[in-house]
Amino acid sequence: AFYARDFVDTTSGISGAPISAAEVVATVEGQDISAADFQRRYSNQIQSIQQAYGGNVTESMLRQLGIDRQILQQMVDEQAALTEAERQHLEVSDDELAQQIFAIPALQENGRFIGERRYEQLLASQYPPVTKADFERSLRRSMMVEKLRSALTDWMAVSDADVRSEEHTSELQ
Repeated sequence: AFYARDFVDTTSGISGAPISAAEVVATVEGQDISAADFQRRYSNQIQSIQQAYGGNVTESMLRQLGIDRQILQQMVDEQAALTEAERQHLEVSDDELAQQIFAIPALQENGRFIGERRYEQLLASQYPPVTKADFERSLRRSMMVEKLRSALTDWMAVSDADVRSEEHTSELQ
């Protein structure tokens, strides 16, 4: 079950009334997506797009293109996937999470992890700043969604031999 507010703008709703960070902008399978979570994702996405395309892209242009609704839809899809992953009893272990963190190029120097202190400093220097706990929670969620995708699509793998066999059978008919 999915419920979304009639607005996405976390500074004001359709009525123009201010929205608090704790207010819920969507509910997916009983899990709320807060205005604060949306705003954080929205700000990060806007910043990434502006860095990629320079000053040529303004936030108002992106709003006209519906980027706010796209981001909310991504968050809804992610929450639905996480709910399904939990139903499937999929988990990301602490070791898996650590391996993923150690593999991030920005967290390596000379092929080795930069260390806990520099890792936390790097996260804190982001705009907006990110705590280690928030970063790791987000990474764990992404890894969980990826595990679900793999679990759902692994059975769909088709070998080259299967394709050739099917092509050969089709040609004979």
